Amino acid sequence: MPLYLVYRTRAWATDEELDASVDCAGPIMATLAPDIRWIRSYLIREGDGALSAVCLYEAASEDLVRRYSEAARLPFSSIAEVERTVVRAPDPEPVAMV
Repeated sequence: MPLYLVYRTRAWATDEELDASVDCAGPIMATLAPDIRWIRSYLIREGDGALSAVCLYEAASEDLVRRYSEAARLPFSSIAEVERTVVRAPDPEPVAMV
């Protein structure tokens, strides 16, 4: 299945908003499995305190990623299909795991 990067710019104002989104996303993802899988997200704290994210999904289509994001009320700035993956070194240990 193709990989997609989802850019979520300033999607959450607080950590509590992010936590609520993560809690809602799981059950919605389960209804769409096995056609979509959330692999990981990188969260960025913006200068104003808001949280942005870049999320990696494996999915049958970009439309499915869009439908999942809308159903889970996860705002997104854009969705891009990954053309190629270049790995220089294995991923480091995560800063935190959910």
